[in-house]
Amino acid sequence: MRGLIYGLGVVVTLLIAAPAFAGDLTSIELDPSGKAIAVKKEPGKLALIPDIAGKPNKGFEYAAIYQVPPNSIDISKGINVMRGHVDANGSIALHEGPAEQGYVLYVISGAGKMTLNDKDGKKYGEITYKPDDILLFHPHTWHGWINGDKPFEFLGFDMQERK
Repeated sequence: MRGLIYGLGVVVTLLIAAPAFAGDLTSIELDPSGKAIAVKKEPGKLALIPDIAGKPNKGFEYAAIYQVPPNSIDISKGINVMRGHVDANGSIALHEGPAEQGYVLYVISGAGKMTLNDKDGKKYGEITYKPDDILLFHPHTWHGWINGDKPFEFLGFDMQERK
């Protein structure tokens, strides 16, 4: 767990300065002699996600912007670093959270509501999200997103599945 927290801290430090996804992705690594070096990486690009399992989204883009390889930061699994954007007044369809691993979401900008749903889609609650909120998703959590009048930008982190 300490490795995951350290890894997330490193990734957040590297990425949080570029909320408009216009910045560089730099990995601070060790060379063979143990000296810290800065290595430029090519981040993934946002892609439009028109639906989730046939349920329509509105203005939702998502990407895996970088994958921290297993054992590179003293963890047995790697970390997927995800980036998301939802247009003003957009939405993300009802969907299930990761099946086996949790997911951590950091709200960079935007505000709106996230619905809490049962597995049949019935809404039984909602929360309001805003900049600097951190949402921790446990496995099998059903939810949807209804964005407010400003674009919603977020970073997400999950453990890579064991192979």
